[in-house]
Amino acid sequence: MPHGQRHPLNHLSLEDTLIATYVWVDDQLKALVAQGLRLPRQPRQKATYAELLAIALGITLLGLDFHKGYLLVGKDYRHLFPRLPHLTRFYRVLRNLHALNARLALSLVPPDPDGLKVIDLKPVGLCHGRRMRGHRMDRAAVGRGPLGYSSGFRLAALVDGRGLFVRWGLLPGNAHENDSAPLVAGLGHGLCLGDSGFRWVGGVLTPPYRLKGGKRVGTGWQAWMYPLRNPIESRFATLVRPLGLHRLECKSYWALLSRVNLILCAANLLQSRTLLRIAGVGGA
Repeated sequence: MPHGQRHPLNHLSLEDTLIATYVWVDDQLKALVAQGLRLPRQPRQKATYAELLAIALGITLLGLDFHKGYLLVGKDYRHLFPRLPHLTRFYRVLRNLHALNARLALSLVPPDPDGLKVIDLKPVGLCHGRRMRGHRMDRAAVGRGPLGYSSGFRLAALVDGRGLFVRWGLLPGNAHENDSAPLVAGLGHGLCLGDSGFRWVGGVLTPPYRLKGGKRVGTGWQAWMYPLRNPIESRFATLVRPLGLHRLECKSYWALLSRVNLILCAANLLQSRTLLRIAGVGGA
């Protein structure tokens, strides 16, 4: 199936997408509970965690912010989710499930410790211009990206040969590529590619670079490796425009981490075509 047709909304209605997402989330949660996971219990909880996570993933796939998307689901799809909590409680539940969102994203990745990996950084700016002066968030910092300076974070991520996110972490906005070294630790014997900024990170193979005097330093990089490294740029582009990584509005670090994990889970859902297979779409 062509890459541009992997989005479930190209083949399914929003209602069918929400149903397929709920089926997948519910199956994954049941499997995790069978493995010993204990889900937190909320007093007077009005919806199950599978329902709330399915709504959150559906809103993310739709490309809406949570406020508009939650109102849309509550108004037009009340027959699917008859008992929904208030929007503020929806936010709190998702914030507390940040680790579960990451486990759901990783459940879509087949084990391949010795396969190809590609690493890169993506700025996650929360404030720009004069707003940076008053921005206060734990672990955030002012850094420079393609659009200038911003206060926020940098997403360090590893993508495998299938285009799935296998490891990631939020670094301060002024972090260097060297700070992503813990992500590469314990990868196995597979090939890990990165751009020249990662040349001091052990275990990452980068293109040749030049020193200040003009001397060219070889790294063992081959010409056929360029097409293998370039797809991570398209994977980051999927996070930004269709899934809304560029317009996150969060008041705490843990809320931001939960949203980022949710976006990466949605990206893996798109890339793996899991929802299309659940819905029985031909060619998935």
